[in-house]
Amino acid sequence: MSGASNYRTEVTPVWCPGCGGFALLNALTRTALPNLGIPRHQALIVSGIGCSSRIPAYIDTYGFNSLHGRSVLIAQGAKLANPELTVVAIGGDGDFFSIGAGHLPHAVRRNLNVTCIMVNNFVYALTKGQTSPTTPYLQRGEGPFLSFQFYPPVDPVLDMVSYSVSTRASFIAQGIATDPSHLAWLIEEAIKHKGFSFVNVLTPCVTFDPPWLFKTIKEKASYLKEGEPVGLPDSSGEQPWLHDSSNITLALKLAQTSVMEKPHIGIIFRGRES
Repeated sequence: MSGASNYRTEVTPVWCPGCGGFALLNALTRTALPNLGIPRHQALIVSGIGCSSRIPAYIDTYGFNSLHGRSVLIAQGAKLANPELTVVAIGGDGDFFSIGAGHLPHAVRRNLNVTCIMVNNFVYALTKGQTSPTTPYLQRGEGPFLSFQFYPPVDPVLDMVSYSVSTRASFIAQGIATDPSHLAWLIEEAIKHKGFSFVNVLTPCVTFDPPWLFKTIKEKASYLKEGEPVGLPDSSGEQPWLHDSSNITLALKLAQTSVMEKPHIGIIFRGRES
């Protein structure tokens, strides 16, 4: 660990009490960045627009609060301009997988050494609770958990893990905000990976998510451990297999499991480096 053990600024976060953003902030500033020993002047945090996109102000490194959905694009430009920088793009599910979704497959195929952390709270929180691309439905084609009157269902759920696996991101992981120490480890592994890394962070929105949503996710979460049996939902017809993060075929199987049935926490896939 470096001598500077905390990368926090003196700016007070304006998130709601209980927001998962605090866990991500602590994982980055108290554990991941200090453990990696990255000098502050050699790290850049790029964000878009949304609740989670306020985070550059709270981390004592270079930071850039960019346009909605464009943080991955700007992060790539910064990395190309200065390859010595450790570049991390942070945004929400709406930021990355709605307006910014078109940038992700191209970032994957370029495989630049950039880490993308998505704070997935299943809702557009900053704009007061509209459905996002990841808002879960009780059943496909039926209403979401939000208001039928004000936010009727329009689109099916976009599964960000399946998307990342199918576009063959070279590092894919899923963490949960209620386990910041494990989340910090995942972020460290993502940053150390020489290539494009995607970390999906399952996060509660204490203002707009119903209480049962994250409670269900926590209760059903299953941790992935290399070489150990993978936990599968009761509805799965698959035979259990041993987790192998280098196997893209097994990663695709993992990605097909709904987060509401069995959220898999850990490194889902670790492939080629750049």
